[in-house]
Amino acid sequence: MTQRKNVSFLSIVLASSVLLNIFFGYKIFYSQRKQTKQNNVETSRRDVSTIHTVQRVIDGDTFDIENGERVRLYGINAPEYPKGCMSEDARNRLETLILNKRVGIKQVAKDNFGRLVSLVYLDNLFINEVLVEEGFAYFEKSKPEIESALALEKAEAKAKQTERGVWSSLCETKQEGCTIKGNYRSADTTRIYHTPDCYNYDRITVKPGTTDRWFCTEKEAQVAGFRKSLDCPK
Repeated sequence: MTQRKNVSFLSIVLASSVLLNIFFGYKIFYSQRKQTKQNNVETSRRDVSTIHTVQRVIDGDTFDIENGERVRLYGINAPEYPKGCMSEDARNRLETLILNKRVGIKQVAKDNFGRLVSLVYLDNLFINEVLVEEGFAYFEKSKPEIESALALEKAEAKAKQTERGVWSSLCETKQEGCTIKGNYRSADTTRIYHTPDCYNYDRITVKPGTTDRWFCTEKEAQVAGFRKSLDCPK
């Protein structure tokens, strides 16, 4: 009888031990799975490499972080500070968005000035896109070309359609009769002008507040340091 009681007690202890192991094992597994899922969501949402605190905003597309490095927002170009149309507004907007805040930075490249050309995120906001969509910066095709460039191009289309910021009448600079478009290409620091008979004329945008300009004559463009596009008839 005593032996049966001992066997029964042992069975209960073993069964309890198995149940406890299953319970705690599942709890640990579920916790790890939940954490992994959160990490995956965070990574896919931001796809950032590092987190930094913004110490100083230079202009509408450039800022410094706590380790002393300077960051240039990828794929956008804010009006030249402080003279460009909407340039102060662009700088103030960027300050409001990120100054003294921790942001996610995904470096895409490093430019000739040693700046980290990057995609920047704050919570659910893609800062590069916000500035373009609100009309505080232009979309600028940059190298390397990445998937995020498409979002920036669409954001600029929205800003143009609604005439926000730099696309508003406040920044109109074209003079009557002046149809030659002068573009500054920051990627290779060249100045190109297009006449109305050039192949890509309709696709060229003169961006107010930048070093882009309208010219009334080709001579005027050449004196300013611009050369005729190779897409134009000779």
